[in-house]
Amino acid sequence: MKIKFLPSGKELDVDPNTSVMEAAHKNGIFIKSICNGLPSCAECRIKIVEGDHNVLPPSAKEMSLIGTAHHLDQRRLACQMHCYGNVVVDLTEQESKSEESKQRRPQGALKKDESEESRAVMGNMIDED
Repeated sequence: MKIKFLPSGKELDVDPNTSVMEAAHKNGIFIKSICNGLPSCAECRIKIVEGDHNVLPPSAKEMSLIGTAHHLDQRRLACQMHCYGNVVVDLTEQESKSEESKQRRPQGALKKDESEESRAVMGNMIDED
């Protein structure tokens, strides 16, 4: 069976024992996950465009994370989704997460002006007489 990822159009042959997220990560396709598939973070939500009949319904644990909105927008957790036939998924939301993470400034990247004296030293209450 195949998974087609939109908007890139990339198609992958997938084994039913492999989750959509695992298949994507093995092939260099970005799907954000903080929990690494436990599921607990719901960051790996993707939208099923075609072939929703080729995946099992969400488990109770998955439903507790995605809520009943799944019935309206067909979004699922990629870490929990296994395909048993051809499926087309939309990763537009995931691509925007990828762009956000690239735009963030890494911690500690702000350089201090070395001529600036520390306020901790300036406010020291101990006299050095």
